[in-house]
Parts: sequence; structure tokens; C-alpha cells
Amino acid sequence: MTEVSTRPEPSASPELATAALRFARRVHLGQHRKQTGEQFVQHPIAVADLLLDSGYDGALITAAYLHDVVEKTHVELDEIRERFGPQVAGLVDDLSEDPAIEVYGARKRALRRGILEAGGGSVIVYAADRVANMRDWRKVPPADRPACGERLGTSLDERLELWREDLEALHELDPDTPFLEEMESELEGLRSEALS
Repeated sequence: MTEVSTRPEPSASPELATAALRFARRVHLGQHRKQTGEQFVQHPIAVADLLLDSGYDGALITAAYLHDVVEKTHVELDEIRERFGPQVAGLVDDLSEDPAIEVYGARKRALRRGILEAGGGSVIVYAADRVANMRDWRKVPPADRPACGERLGTSLDERLELWREDLEALHELDPDTPFLEEMESELEGLRSEALS
């Protein structure tokens, strides 16, 4: 079993994280979350806020702001490496889905496998991302969730199953992985609402 370091990383330049937030705001401009309709950049901000609230800083916060940039915009990994350094670029690469995998569930499972293999900071950002995604789904009124799933190319049932698998895999990797309790709580809330 691989252990995930749950201690915050040594402090890095806060200017780098601020630059990453500005960059993310610019490149995600005009994009909206399919779940909530909010500006897309609110999602990476929510992930970074979860990490900040847990005492993380440095490359993890920078990567949290940028984790969807390669996947969702025209920006390539080389630009991330040049602007933000190899450590941040490595995290963003780990956190980016393979666009060649067309089937939703297969793409998400491939991403999880890569994250588990990468370990370390990638796992921590991924876990925070799961929490933020579940919270976005919870903002959607239950009656609107089937349509939300269609917009994303999935269904709530499939998402619930994928999140259950995430929770199990992360717990198996390291029971002290950050954000497991939050994931469990959000997943239970979504399940309860689906049954009512």
C-alpha cells in the first residue's frame, strides 16, 4: 500500500499561486460549469479553497487552480511547464483526462488509475476535486440531475458508482488520504437525495 503524505508541502511562492489563479481566470473565461451554470473558474477555485483550508500551499494550490486548464482549454502542458515549472506541470498532467478515451466511465477510471500510480500531491488534489464535483451536483435540484447528467455524457447513477469507486480506491491506497470524510459525507447526501 502506498502512503499519501497528508502533511502540507513546504511553502512555495504565493505569487506563483496568484499568477495561476489569474491565468486560470483568463483561459477559462466564457466557460461555464455544466452542473451549475457558474463560471467554470469557480470550480478550480473551490478545489484550491479546500486545500488552503486544510493547510496546503505551494505547488498543490498552483496545480489546483490549473488542474483543468489543459483538459478544457487550448493551453498545452508545455506552456504550463514554462510558466509554472515542472512540478506543477507534472501535477496538472496527472490530473488531466485522456481525450482519446471517448466513453465517460472509461475515461474517468483511466484518470483514477493514473492518479493512484502517480501518488503524492496528485492524489490530494484529486480527492479535493472529487469533493468539489460532488458539491456541484448537490447544488443541482434533484429533478434537474438527469438533464445535468446528459449534458455531461453520464447519469447520476454512473457518477455515484464512480465516486464510490474513487472513495474505495483512495481509502485502499491510504486510509489517511485527505478529504475521505468529506467525500463520504457528500456521497451519502447524494445517495439519500436520489432515493427520496
